[in-house]
Parts: sequence; C-alpha cells; structure tokens
Amino acid sequence: MTSTDASTGPILAGPRSGRRLRVRRPAAVTGAAFVAWLTVLPLSVSLIVERPFWGAFSVAAGLALMLVPVAVSMWAWRSGIDVTREGIAIRGLFSSRTIAWKHIDGFAHGNEGVAAILDDQSQVRLDPLKPENLPQVLAIGGQELRKGEAG
Repeated sequence: MTSTDASTGPILAGPRSGRRLRVRRPAAVTGAAFVAWLTVLPLSVSLIVERPFWGAFSVAAGLALMLVPVAVSMWAWRSGIDVTREGIAIRGLFSSRTIAWKHIDGFAHGNEGVAAILDDQSQVRLDPLKPENLPQVLAIGGQELRKGEAG
C-alpha cells in the first residue's frame, strides 16, 4: 500500500484490491479532536462525579461533552472520497453514495473545491478532493481528460 503525506490525504491501495484512490480529511482534524477531548475530559468527569446540577442532567451533559470530540474524529476518519474503476464513492459519517462513471459528465472546480457534474446536470461536491487529484481520478477510472469548451 502506498500513501502520501497525511496532510494531503490521498492513499493508493495495492494490487490486491485493484487500483483505488482514497482521499480523506487531513489528520490535523483528528488531532484537533483529540486535543479537544483532552480539554473536555476533566469537565465531563467532574459533571458526572460531582453532579453540580440536577443529577441526571449533569451526567447527560458530561457524557455529551465527551462524545462530541469522538464524533468529530470519527467523521474525519470515515468521510471522504473513494475512486475505483466502477465509480466514485462519497462517504460520510453515517451515509455513503456511489456514482458510476457512466453518470458523470465532467468535473468543475473553483474556490469551494471539486464537484462532479452528473448526466442530469446536477453537481455533487467531492470534499476533500482537490483539483490536483483530478488527473489521478481520471486515470483510475479509465477516463480521458478533455478540455472544456471556451465560451
């Protein structure tokens, strides 16, 4: 398995699983969530143990405070884009959507990142994909790079 720097995100899987590009959130997001968890932990534990407010409310607030950084790190670890020969899979914390290459007419990119233009002319944002990843995406999907019409 080959990977690039953690801050860029792309990971190319080896020949066992076929050619695949995985683009995930930067590792800094998970690191920030861990620091937030370390910061919140003492407050959460004191709410659970000391119960300064209405008993059950303090326990619930303490547990909720601990779960927020954990949920953010899970989201950063799971969400992203998987590109294969079959299509592009967009992954979120609780959902996943796969778009076959036959339904993708092209890509658009700008200040807000990269979006896939579908055959019904709707656009789907491909976070955290960057414009510099597009040649790799097209190569893995067996697609050719065509310049858009100037107009």
